[in-house]
Amino acid sequence: MARLMRLAYLTPLAPVQTETSYYSEELLPHLCRHAQVDVYTDDRLAAAQEVGRAYRLYGYHDLEQAGRYDHLIYQLGSDPIHLPIVEQFLRYGGVVVLHDADLTSLAEAARNGQGDGQSPLYGARRNGGRLWPFLKSGYDALLQWQWLPRRWQRNGSLLEQATGVIVHSRAARRYVTGHFPQARVRQVPLGVRRPPAVDPLQARQLLGIPPQAFVVAAPLEQAGGATLAVVLQGLAQLLERWAESYCLLVARAQPESSTMRLVEAAGASDRVRIVCCSDLAGLYRCLAAADVIVSLAPSGCGHLPPIVLRTMSLGRPAVVANCPPYDELPGECALLIEPGAGEAAQLAATLWAMAAHPPMRQWYGECAARYVQAEHTPAATARHYIEFLERLSLPEVAGEPRVPEPAAWGS
Repeated sequence: MARLMRLAYLTPLAPVQTETSYYSEELLPHLCRHAQVDVYTDDRLAAAQEVGRAYRLYGYHDLEQAGRYDHLIYQLGSDPIHLPIVEQFLRYGGVVVLHDADLTSLAEAARNGQGDGQSPLYGARRNGGRLWPFLKSGYDALLQWQWLPRRWQRNGSLLEQATGVIVHSRAARRYVTGHFPQARVRQVPLGVRRPPAVDPLQARQLLGIPPQAFVVAAPLEQAGGATLAVVLQGLAQLLERWAESYCLLVARAQPESSTMRLVEAAGASDRVRIVCCSDLAGLYRCLAAADVIVSLAPSGCGHLPPIVLRTMSLGRPAVVANCPPYDELPGECALLIEPGAGEAAQLAATLWAMAAHPPMRQWYGECAARYVQAEHTPAATARHYIEFLERLSLPEVAGEPRVPEPAAWGS
């Protein structure tokens, strides 16, 4: 019987509400079917083992015997919550899973070359709670004004030092191979679990939306600034043709005052609901109330925003920008909007077609759900992980020449 690979898996986990933590919570049970996995996360979370997990939790700073693992896997995004993971990578190396194509903001958040995650402000951010909105501005200011070590100025040497890089889209793969041609890269589908059963009418009732209304969802994180203005202009034009329309702006935290001013300036504030979703269950309840999701901003993560895939899994079509990575979606489950002049008018016309023709909307939605269930399951993601890791373990691959390792990240 073949020996199971032994993996160290470094990631944020709940109660941190980030897409990286959601991703890992959904992927790990499937990955544990193929390998022996030890999970390294926030030290305090690791101290409180949750009954029923298929894996044991350790603190980031418990990773002292890295040599006992076949591979070390680091889930990296641009949020400062990933700083302790970067520290362990710089110490031990391994396989990087890239959740953001640009890690500049993570580099800027490095604090005195430590990033140990033990400060009170970091703890407030880590655990959330009522005080966090008041502490957030001070926390961000401290992170940005600390002296930045040379090793944390860019993400280039991170990818050069990695034994392998996992990405989740063709666009992200092109980015990595174009900048680091000697990197060993694997494109892996971004897996999302099957959605829970949610009553759309009940979800609308909770949001104060009439059951017969046409509801558009838009992720606030992907609809900031100019893109949010386009969405709101499109909504205003849609209301002229389809009066019973509403927009859900989906956020993880309370929006800034500039967002509220933009909504008021659009003249449709009575038809806009800003919904803060602190967990996946709340997110799915919100998305179930929508008829379609709109995402027009270029994706900073380099792959399809998970909220788009989650909405599609509920049987809702997507209206997206005709640019990477959205152009990777099949034409039968997404409608493309050309960026540039006339974007709001295109959006309004597309949404009106969806509102006025329920059978067409249903057809697109059913195709969207089938696509996600076929191509974006956590089980498929886990299989791709194992195939890539097994490939990296082959002697002829492990012995391939590598680029010289830089002395420090960004040096």
